Amino acid sequence: MQLATPDLSVVVAVYNEDPRNLIRLLQRLEEVLLAVSIKYEVVFVNDGSGERTTRALREIAGEFTYVKLINLSRNFGQQAAITAGMDHSDGRAVVNIDSDLQDPPELIPKMMELWRRGYDVIYATRSTRKDSVPKRLFAFLYYRVLSSVSAVEIPRDTGDFRLLDKKVVEALRSLPEKKRFLRGLVPWLGFKQVGIAVDRGAREIGESTYTIRRLLRLAFDGILAFSVAPLFLIPVAGGILGALGLVTLAIAFAVEPTIQPFVFVMAGLLIVSGVQVLSIGLVAIYLSTALEELRGRPTYLVGEKLGKGFEGNIATPDLRESRDSRVNKEDSLTEALSAAAASR
Repeated sequence: MQLATPDLSVVVAVYNEDPRNLIRLLQRLEEVLLAVSIKYEVVFVNDGSGERTTRALREIAGEFTYVKLINLSRNFGQQAAITAGMDHSDGRAVVNIDSDLQDPPELIPKMMELWRRGYDVIYATRSTRKDSVPKRLFAFLYYRVLSSVSAVEIPRDTGDFRLLDKKVVEALRSLPEKKRFLRGLVPWLGFKQVGIAVDRGAREIGESTYTIRRLLRLAFDGILAFSVAPLFLIPVAGGILGALGLVTLAIAFAVEPTIQPFVFVMAGLLIVSGVQVLSIGLVAIYLSTALEELRGRPTYLVGEKLGKGFEGNIATPDLRESRDSRVNKEDSLTEALSAAAASR
C-alpha cells in the first residue's frame, strides 16, 4: 500500500448485494490485477442498501486500506451510483464492474492492455449469458429495438462493464444531464472505442436485485434519452388507426347496408379518442423527462464517505507479497459476513 496515483479505479455500485460476493470480488481483483503489476483502488458505492450490506461495506472499508466507500443518502439507481463512483475516482483509467461477479474481473488486464495501445473506451460485449430465459429474451429484444431507433449507435448486448480513460470520465462529468443512461452517453461521446467478447456467467451467490421493473425503467430511460422516434410514430399510428376504422366501417356497411348512423359515430369517436390518448400520453412521457432535467436536481447525494482509500492509499504489487499474512484475516471476515448472511 502506498500514496500514489493509481493506474486503475474499479467502481462497484452495490445495492443489497450478498456480502460474500463483495469479499470474493476483492480477492479476485487482487489475484488478477496485482499479478500484472496494476496499481489500483476500489470505489464501492452503496446505493441505499439495507442494514446487512451496509454493515458489510463498512467492515470492508475498515479492513482494506485501498477501498473507498461512498454511502449515498438513498437509492438513486444504478446509473447514478456508477456516476458517483466515477466522480470519486483518481485512476488514470476507470472500470465499472457489477458486484455479483457475473462479469469476470479476469477480463480487466486485457482491457488495460487495449487501453495502453491507445483505446479510450473498451466495452465488454456479452457473447453468451447465463441468466433466466425471460431476462435473456428481454435483453435480446431491448438492445435491438434501442439500436434501431436510437440517434446514436449503441453497441448491442453491451452492459456497463467497460473501461474508460480518465479524459472520457472527465467528458462524462461535463455533460449537463442529470438522469444518466451511460450505455448511450459513452458511445455519444465518441473517442476511440473497441469491444471485446465476454461470457457472462451465472450468479453463484445470492439473488439478483435487478428486477424486471428496474430493467424496464432502464429501457425506457435509454429510449427517451437517445431517440425521438416514438414522437414521429404518433402521426403514423393515427393514420393506421384511421385507415383501419374506415376499412371496418366499409366492411360493416357492405355486410349490412341499413347500418344505424350511431355506429358510424361510435366507431369514429373510438378511433379518434384512441389516437388522442396515445399521442398525449407519449408527449407527456417526454415532457416529464424534460421537467426532471429542468429542475436541476443532482444525479445523486452523498450521505458519507469512509475508507482509507480517500487518504490516497492504493493497492500495489507489495500487497501481493504480503498477501499470505492477510489471508487469515480475509477468511475470518468472509466467515463473519457469511454467518451474518445465513442468519438473515
